[in-house]
Amino acid sequence: MPYDPWNQDSKPGPDPDYIYPHGTYGSNPAGGQKPPRRGSGRAFVLVAAFLVVAILFSVLTGVIVFAVLKGPVLEGRFALPTLPTAPEIREQTQPSDQEQPPAKSTEPGAIDQDFSIADLTDGQPAAGKALSIVEIARIGKPAVVAINTKTLVSSPFGNSGLVPAAGSGFILTRDGYIVTNHHVVAGARTISVVLDNGDTYDADWVGSDPGNDLAVLKIDGQDLPTIRLGQSSDLEVGELAVAIGNPLGELSGTVTAGIISALDRAVTIDGQTLYLLQTDAAINSGNSGGALFNSFAEVIGINTAKNAGAGIEGLGFAIPIDHAKPIIEAIIRSGSLPGKPRIGLYTQDIDASMAAEYDLPVGVYITQVEPGSPAEDAGLRQGDVIVAINGQEALTTAAINEIKNQFAPGDSIDLTIIRDGRERTLTVILGEDIA
Repeated sequence: MPYDPWNQDSKPGPDPDYIYPHGTYGSNPAGGQKPPRRGSGRAFVLVAAFLVVAILFSVLTGVIVFAVLKGPVLEGRFALPTLPTAPEIREQTQPSDQEQPPAKSTEPGAIDQDFSIADLTDGQPAAGKALSIVEIARIGKPAVVAINTKTLVSSPFGNSGLVPAAGSGFILTRDGYIVTNHHVVAGARTISVVLDNGDTYDADWVGSDPGNDLAVLKIDGQDLPTIRLGQSSDLEVGELAVAIGNPLGELSGTVTAGIISALDRAVTIDGQTLYLLQTDAAINSGNSGGALFNSFAEVIGINTAKNAGAGIEGLGFAIPIDHAKPIIEAIIRSGSLPGKPRIGLYTQDIDASMAAEYDLPVGVYITQVEPGSPAEDAGLRQGDVIVAINGQEALTTAAINEIKNQFAPGDSIDLTIIRDGRERTLTVILGEDIA
């Protein structure tokens, strides 16, 4: 019986046949020829096995490359965001340099030095009347747009090509300023905007803030539909939230509804920690950059991510509009952002339970001080716990950033810290991060 290496019941006999890829050679071949030498046969087997492995590797690599190239098609990114597994975060001031702006530069006509975001938020909703979801959709849907891009992507084999991607955005002004996420348009060679009525425009890149995942585009339009900006600071958990966007890159104008599930939720996206609104309104691939509305059809958030872990549903996130407003205004006025104040710390929040467990004060624990930073110059050390800025209690990294960002580079702030059980105050001269 021929020896079958894959069959444990098959064993070689005294004169085993040799299994060759193209036939069976017995111990006494026809013509009186000598059977092939066993060593030579093994060499052929090794060569054949190597070729099979090489072919399988090529196929597997192709599948991986396809998955890598397909991933950004709907979201414009290569990895889905994940929730942080530990509270350790960095003071967020510096934008990521992993993504580059589109090849098309900012057009001179895309800058409006007199633009004021306040002009879009003055006044109150009529009689303060809460609207139905149908009414919110009727008001908001015409101003939410689909954004289509083409991005140059290279494969591990040296090949490259333009890969289409899709996201969402919303029209901010009647002359065509559009707000979206940075990751939707980052690196795009071409950008087009499709309105709810089907009209398509080529879009100019105005500017972006990668660290906050925000970008502004400009289309050449007149009397375009717009929507009002609300105030995310007024939100409470449990309020109505309505998301409108372009899920899956091909279902523009989709409306989903839910509630505000949490406020100031720390979420890490591409290495950046953002403090976002959490909602159970369905936010799927392609929704990024779309608008999240409150009960008055006002934008209170910019949809930015969905945690798509196995078995996880109802976890959508949006950038609070109050956080986005000054960034949007600065981009439209100049096409870029002014330098941001910087301290230069890595921190971990210490809540009451952690404080009890590790015998530390509640506050912001300094895990690392950046060399040459304003923090180092001020004498801050690893192990210090920050509890206040300028006499104002600041027990979380988010609170520190909120207070710090009210100042400009070169300003001085006083940090109250606990070191070796004793309270002391150090003065920090803020540095500058260039966006």
